[in-house]
Amino acid sequence: MLALVAAAALAITGQAQQGQKLTTTVPTGTTVQWYRCAPDVSHCSSIHGATAASYTLGAKDVGKTITVNAKASDATMSYASAVGPVAATAAKLAPTAQPAVTGTTTVGQVLTVSNGSWSSAPKGYTYAWLRCNANGRICIAIASATGTTYVPTADDVGHTLVARVTASNGSVAQPTLSTMTTAVTAPAGPVASVQPSITGTAQQGQRLVAASGTWTGSVTVTFAYQWYRCDALISHCNSIHGATGPGYKLSAADAGKTITLTLKAKDTVATVTVYLSAIGPVAATASTLVSTVQPKLTATATQLTVDDGTWAASPSTFTYAWLRCNANGRLCTAIAGATTQTYALTADDQGHSIVATVDGVLSTRS
Repeated sequence: MLALVAAAALAITGQAQQGQKLTTTVPTGTTVQWYRCAPDVSHCSSIHGATAASYTLGAKDVGKTITVNAKASDATMSYASAVGPVAATAAKLAPTAQPAVTGTTTVGQVLTVSNGSWSSAPKGYTYAWLRCNANGRICIAIASATGTTYVPTADDVGHTLVARVTASNGSVAQPTLSTMTTAVTAPAGPVASVQPSITGTAQQGQRLVAASGTWTGSVTVTFAYQWYRCDALISHCNSIHGATGPGYKLSAADAGKTITLTLKAKDTVATVTVYLSAIGPVAATASTLVSTVQPKLTATATQLTVDDGTWAASPSTFTYAWLRCNANGRLCTAIAGATTQTYALTADDQGHSIVATVDGVLSTRS
């Protein structure tokens, strides 16, 4: 029986372009074999005579992915992440170093892919995430996973993940695969396939209702709720005494405040805490301009856009502001100059959650 060593134990360096040399490093006494595969790292065939620690890419490799296996003297096998697809000799855009995936490979945790390094500076990138077998082979695209980040689901358990980064420069585009992750593991505790949410009108006297979402876990998943009253920047939050159910009726004390909820999902293994998005500021009973459905964010790899939500009366105009918050969507600060309906993400946003505020303005005539 062969033992499987973590894929990270075998690495490939070099430029994935015809005429360039790929190299792997293995201990003395290890047997090496290079393989030529389809772009999805399937239908791999051993390359005749390619049994050294380095391999020079030829014309047959263009458009293919290349990988290498190694067998140690004790018959232990290790598998490298595939590189490619290989660019042609004349390609103006070729990958010089693979993109890397960072993060914890556990269901529910965020993974992030870098752009790698290129022979010339790309103007843009697109992304696709692939689910592969435990050796990083036979990969299939994951539906709708097209950003720089991906959150593994229960379907990924036991699989490795790879991101395909396609760099472009005008009409020239070249894809390349990232290094593969270790196999995805199940979390210690329940996992949400549909995230919890809050619905209701943010106005004194109205009722907010939390949906717990859809969860899987060890035996039955149970829930505990706690509602909080916060200031406009979702800091200085205080728990609301007795507000420990899925519904909460807004009172006079809530007018001008933001309201949020912490939900705890518990199974027989562990408890997972979810911090829901804040609602508000809450309008007073007599207000004519009231938000009935929260604005929603849509995202690309580099930009966020907020819609205007739904209002009890139609605002004449809207104004916008963007807030940078902690990972739980709390303790927010306004982002200077961010006052339009879209926001371009920056390096300062790494590790933070982003919230948009939408103010409806109702014009009056004298």
